[in-house]
Amino acid sequence: MSSAKAAKQVKRNGYEPRPGNVPSNRRIPKIKMLKAWHARSEMPYAKFVNGNFKGTTDEIIQWSAYKWGLDEDLLRSVAVVESWWRMGAVGDAGDSFGLYQVRRPFHCWDECWIARRFTPFNADYYGGIIRAYFDGKMPWLNTVERGKDYAPGDIWGSVGAWFSGRWYTQPSIDYMTVVQQRLAERTWLRPDFVAGG
Repeated sequence: MSSAKAAKQVKRNGYEPRPGNVPSNRRIPKIKMLKAWHARSEMPYAKFVNGNFKGTTDEIIQWSAYKWGLDEDLLRSVAVVESWWRMGAVGDAGDSFGLYQVRRPFHCWDECWIARRFTPFNADYYGGIIRAYFDGKMPWLNTVERGKDYAPGDIWGSVGAWFSGRWYTQPSIDYMTVVQQRLAERTWLRPDFVAGG
């Protein structure tokens, strides 16, 4: 689905448990920045990633989910695990950034400004790469360590591959389990999550 069509599907609810994200939520990458990123990215659906949306953190998550044909609660849960919905989150010894912890050098380069400063881009990229895993666009996963053979149509395998870069290895499975727990408890609506903003 296009960015514009996905935007029409978003339920504008004003829910923003992370007011600190507001500046990043309102930023859309300029064409020059997008072109530079597109030229370097090897992600199969990179040409469709543009971060062209503004909204609350929850609305951005919805938008990415609709754009890429994914479940919005799944994307909410992953964002809880990755960053506790904090766009300013930095992990992996300073190499992973933002809402979905887009990691350098695999998904962005240099200072990774496009993934660090633009919440819509960060979420759009995550949705795109999960869709690529799900659609069977990552056959290289069958050339590295794996718990079972990579095949399309497996959303949990796709979620685990984002974390570990491997298909159904133990770290992937452990990560899936944590995301499933967050999904079951709907962490993003709990008072302790909202208070942690």
